[in-house]
Amino acid sequence: MLPVEARAGVLSAAEAAAVTAEVRSTARDALAADGVAVSGAEGTPATALQAGAALALFGRAARLEGATVIAVGAYQAGSVAPAAVARVVGIGLDQLRAEIRAKVPGLVRTALGLASAAPEAPPAKGTLRLPAGTSATAAAPPVATPPVAAPPVAAPSPAPPEAAPSAGAHPSAAPPSAAPRANANESALVALIREVTSDVEALRGLRRKQNLKILVLDDKLFAAALREKVLKDLTPAIVAAERARWTAFALAPPGLDPGQVLLGVLDEQVAGFYDPFSKQLIVRKDAPGGPEALRVVLAHEIEHALQDQNFGIPDLRLLPDDDVRLARTALYEGDAMVVMTAYGARRGHQPVKAAISGGAALMRAVDTEALLRMSGKSPALLEAPAILREELVFPYTAGFGLVAEVYRRGGFALVDKMFRSPPVSTHQLIHPEAYFAGEQPAAVPFPPAPPGTRIVATGRMGELGARVAMEVCVDRAVVKDFVKRWQGDAYTIVAGPKGALSLFWTSAWSGDGAREVANLLQLEQPCWEESALPGTARIAAAGEVVAVSRGAGELGAVQAKQLTTQVRPPPPSPPLGDVPAPAPPAPPSVAEGKLLSPRLALHAEVPDGYALEASDPAVEFAIRREKAGSALLSFVPEPLAGEALENFFQRTSSPIATALGGRLSLVESKKRTLLGATEALERTWTIEGAATRLRIDLAPACAGKATLLLVRIESGSGAQETLERFATSIKSTGLAPACAELD
Repeated sequence: MLPVEARAGVLSAAEAAAVTAEVRSTARDALAADGVAVSGAEGTPATALQAGAALALFGRAARLEGATVIAVGAYQAGSVAPAAVARVVGIGLDQLRAEIRAKVPGLVRTALGLASAAPEAPPAKGTLRLPAGTSATAAAPPVATPPVAAPPVAAPSPAPPEAAPSAGAHPSAAPPSAAPRANANESALVALIREVTSDVEALRGLRRKQNLKILVLDDKLFAAALREKVLKDLTPAIVAAERARWTAFALAPPGLDPGQVLLGVLDEQVAGFYDPFSKQLIVRKDAPGGPEALRVVLAHEIEHALQDQNFGIPDLRLLPDDDVRLARTALYEGDAMVVMTAYGARRGHQPVKAAISGGAALMRAVDTEALLRMSGKSPALLEAPAILREELVFPYTAGFGLVAEVYRRGGFALVDKMFRSPPVSTHQLIHPEAYFAGEQPAAVPFPPAPPGTRIVATGRMGELGARVAMEVCVDRAVVKDFVKRWQGDAYTIVAGPKGALSLFWTSAWSGDGAREVANLLQLEQPCWEESALPGTARIAAAGEVVAVSRGAGELGAVQAKQLTTQVRPPPPSPPLGDVPAPAPPAPPSVAEGKLLSPRLALHAEVPDGYALEASDPAVEFAIRREKAGSALLSFVPEPLAGEALENFFQRTSSPIATALGGRLSLVESKKRTLLGATEALERTWTIEGAATRLRIDLAPACAGKATLLLVRIESGSGAQETLERFATSIKSTGLAPACAELD
């Protein structure tokens, strides 16, 4: 086990040593019964393997969305790439140690061939819709309690103090009288709120129509305000309906109580939330992360206040069903996510358009559980039922994705139009093209209640809920292929004379989806049989409709009516008019030895024997020849200078050296003309022990707003001269479309 790399700003030397010791100890315990010795080593994986080790472990730490991420790679002799990697994610040493103990034993045993790779355990099943406003953690995309079952209510019982008489934001001058006052700290916070409000107004193009009221509370009062707000909305009727849905769809273990789940989730710390009823932004006085982290959270929540004053935040109880409520929430949270991202980019002198598009792509690419870990959420939330996590995070991830795409096509002026024509289903959020086309869900009627029963709950699962319900016993990859054909659904849950529940769920699917979904639901039977809902399940399909009925009593009569449902989706009505997406540039290509990159408006001569190869999405193009060398070129949507330039060279060169199993030794650093720029900077290293040279060139692009990165790995005879000719052959063909991604 080599020392975990202690990078400045990620892990201190003491923390890196503690993590290294934990990995060694965990690996030693995992392999003790097999007679495999574990020891410390210095140098690189290559040197450790050359010294006779069967396996070398090496960890590299990075910071991602407020969490520490350590990629622990298991290297074997004869390979520059790790045979297996464990991704350890946590906030603080305790979480990192727990992750190491959970993941390293499987890593080492699998890499040594002592065990086969085991799939990750499926997440817990269940559902809960939290009827609350927004909240957020500092230094991470805020994951909050979306207003689904009912709108937020005014939470704090103490009356807020009067607003400060100022032309800027109008925050309260102090917390309620019950809270101790600290003038210096509060003055700094008031000034911070004032500044962020002004910046967000200018960035978003929305203005306050009335004073923005800010209530600043200490930790104790803030926690009480948040708790009171949620508990007031969590009425007995809502709890009963949610418990019935959990049971009916087998989404949670029997006996799990929604109220208790909620109270556990509330243990996580939030920095602030906007209350549409009291028209107040409620802020924790001593928010985690300090002023810079608080700025980003404030930008998100202040945008909610501007939304309310300019467009109104609807009474969600007046919306027709669960799916519409979740989709509407996603619009408000998605807009706030875009504003928060744009504000952070401006603060960091980064291009706003690129930050928004990149951030939205990242959120779509990361699954819910990973996102919660990166966001630093409490263990209670990570252990909560799966549908709770999905519906909690969905407004931020999918909402961000849809609003980011609207912004890409027409800026904030087009985003404003979304509030007049909001998305109406989770299907439109999951598939943005469905929103732009104006595809409407079919108006599937709620199944009737059998005689002698009473209705406990009705609702619509939507595409998101349907997916999670079908994942109870079926692999997500399989469900994903079918659920995109969702057209509409409706469920009714009833209680019989003795309180026994029955579920009737009608769903509509396009194409031949109904038959396939019915077959898929048959696989749910083992899980349903183990659930708390007694009785049998009947599944049938007719045309585009699937009818599910399960529980006690006579199910056939209702199911027969379900199967007569006629599916007639309303005609499409594009909500924003004709706003086609900009045509993406063609991908890089090679023809007759000439490489062309339309996105970067570059062409080059490809050396004999080198071929264009598929690479990381962050790489524009890469060429490679076996046992000779390789070169890749990337577009970096920001200028690099000073400390940022030095950090970029370090971040780019170190992983390459590690992968090649050697240490870097700087040969030279010089300015040169390259990639159409006279001020390009080139650095060259030898990689000790690998008989390889590494060259990295950085050249300004887009009139200094971006940077072109050229990386060359010269590992064979004549590779240096060949790849230098390739580098000097790269020429511009005109204005690069990629520059339009910048501001």
